[in-house]
Amino acid sequence: LEKFFGKVSLRKKNGNLQGLSPEGEELARIAENFLTSMQGFQDRIHGIKPSINIGAGETFLTSVLLPNFSNLKRISTGIRINLCNLRSSDLSKSLDSGETDLIIVSEKRLGRNERRLYLGRLNYKLYAPLTWDKLKKYQKEPLSMICNEPYASLSGSGKRRSHIEQIVDSKIGKTPNYELECSSLIEVLQAVKSNCFCGILPTFLAKDLPLKHYKHITIKELTEMHGKLAIAWKKETSHFKPEIQSVAKEIQIIFKKIS
Repeated sequence: LEKFFGKVSLRKKNGNLQGLSPEGEELARIAENFLTSMQGFQDRIHGIKPSINIGAGETFLTSVLLPNFSNLKRISTGIRINLCNLRSSDLSKSLDSGETDLIIVSEKRLGRNERRLYLGRLNYKLYAPLTWDKLKKYQKEPLSMICNEPYASLSGSGKRRSHIEQIVDSKIGKTPNYELECSSLIEVLQAVKSNCFCGILPTFLAKDLPLKHYKHITIKELTEMHGKLAIAWKKETSHFKPEIQSVAKEIQIIFKKIS
């Protein structure tokens, strides 16, 4: 290949071979897209349905996409839709590796080369059971509730958790009272529904927390907790999966309905 292209070095060397040079990496991406396109062409010849793999976190898959899956099937006749449950930190990598074709992710995690449609911005509120007789004392400073009452939260050290800790520390000088740590927002929702915990959740999940049973508390500091949400795909994917843009637009419509 180096002889064919002339003066371009496709290998990175420093005494020993270290890998591909930037030009070699670019050529590898071109070859990958070409071979993937050829595979899609061969699948169609053999009657194999093309597939579109959508990557997202569990909350979006179970609470947004699955309840509206009939809409996705309607606009993707002849295509198989696969849903991939992934951590937010792994979504961009999965798109680069070809594991997924579409991802639902914060715009901040995307590079310049991805095609995208905006899905809006997530809003968060604090939710607590109305059966708690101590809610009145938190009217002036609602955030102090998560420091003094049983609080359910996502586990780990993600950006949302860090953001909340920083707000609470700057305003109250305390740390949240983590009584229950969960692996997903769906689990946080169920914890609040048990009437044993308060929790901070995106508002689209609040349909399962009726106002007659739960307090919905707006806190202005939570408005910046999540950036713009987008659905993204690689530019090259449109060449061998032209249906991908229709699927992305339908997902955009679905998200507009819940916002």
